[in-house]
Amino acid sequence: MTRARKFAYRYGMVITAGLMMAGCSNWSYNPGLRGNYIESSMSVSKDQAAQASPGVSPFDQDLGKHYAEFSNSLLNNQGQMADADYFARKGLAADAGKRVPPESDANWGIATPWDVQNDVSNLAAGYRNIISGTRVRLMSYLDANRASNPDQAAHAQVMFDCWVEHTEWNLELGMNGRCHTDLMAMLGGAPVAVASGANVYFEFDMSTLTPTAVQIVQQAANTANGEPGMHVLLIGKADRSGTDGYNMGLSHRRSDAVRAELQKDGVANSRIDERWVGEREPPVPTADGVREPRNRVAEITIQ
Repeated sequence: MTRARKFAYRYGMVITAGLMMAGCSNWSYNPGLRGNYIESSMSVSKDQAAQASPGVSPFDQDLGKHYAEFSNSLLNNQGQMADADYFARKGLAADAGKRVPPESDANWGIATPWDVQNDVSNLAAGYRNIISGTRVRLMSYLDANRASNPDQAAHAQVMFDCWVEHTEWNLELGMNGRCHTDLMAMLGGAPVAVASGANVYFEFDMSTLTPTAVQIVQQAANTANGEPGMHVLLIGKADRSGTDGYNMGLSHRRSDAVRAELQKDGVANSRIDERWVGEREPPVPTADGVREPRNRVAEITIQ
């Protein structure tokens, strides 16, 4: 065995041991490293045979059933062993009556332009934002249908998760595949049904709203209040002049400031969803340390 092969073998054994420990200890369905491919056959089989615990709601029963179907397809039709294990565990959690939320795009490796190279188009970032915005619509759909139409609501959640999973390994397939198509048919519209949007800009290293920014937020609030069936998505951002950790907190404070102003202007808190990405998804890609005013922003999308 060559030195390189010995290294690869030992490295693989370390990963395998870590995965087995994750599988046997406090593994959850929202980990940093998601599924355990070693245990995929066992967990999928267990999910296929599982029966919901007594007293579990019809929605959770149907959710367990749909996750079982999805995980089985991932394992036996698509060869996605780690993801099959992950979603089988979500199905088992639903069968046990535990709260199992739809996926967050932050838990998946959906590439953004900054991850790839500094000067590419915003295609991937747009996909990530589309997913997070659609999740807001999905949550409203689930709230309205869990009790009255539990099977369809459960199907919608699993189709959303399927869409996210597919998008991680193929952006084009994820957006054009059956899971996304079925989901949008249930939600009743195209993925980017944007009524209005605005950018709220901030002074350097600040999270307080300028008088101009207050006017922009008020205009967005007026639009949102005139469309009571739509939601507001906020994404706070920062330029690259500070550390990653500091900029993440700064972008959080910026999105919070816009949220507070929207609420002051009559937009219900339940209609507002926010993300903060620091310097990681800059509208204008720059080198590290550059003070770019257009990246000191909170983006508002009403959809």
